[in-house]
Amino acid sequence: MSELIQQLWHYNNWANQLLFDALKLQREAIPPVCLLLLSHLTNAQNIWVSRITGITPAVGVWEDFTLADCEKHHHLSSNALTQVIADFKEEEHISINYTNTQNESYTNALGDILLHIFNHGTYHRAQIAAEMRKNGLVPLNTDYITFARLKN
Repeated sequence: MSELIQQLWHYNNWANQLLFDALKLQREAIPPVCLLLLSHLTNAQNIWVSRITGITPAVGVWEDFTLADCEKHHHLSSNALTQVIADFKEEEHISINYTNTQNESYTNALGDILLHIFNHGTYHRAQIAAEMRKNGLVPLNTDYITFARLKN
């Protein structure tokens, strides 16, 4: 397994769980757009797991869920991705064939897909933080360097 992929995976899970915990504490004050973005983040992760494993996705890319459902979907996809990442070997150059939400077919390296999942999560967590700040809430610090500092 790639140490970098493993590290980014741990970071992604840490940041997502931090977000879930914070949103639960501020549930009543969270703007609806934050929940929509969180739903999208977890839905996309589930969809990518489905593409990697060759199963039909159980969620739509912009399907809106409750906070509890988002967390449930996140844990399901996290458990599946934990196994994918444990088995990941960069030297094998595994490619995944899939169809996107516009029914277009693509092939990408598994490593690129995993990096996309992590980057996608970072992007939408930043959007959630911006929305929190815009609505008078203190946003979370889910920066990678914060995660790295906790390891030491």
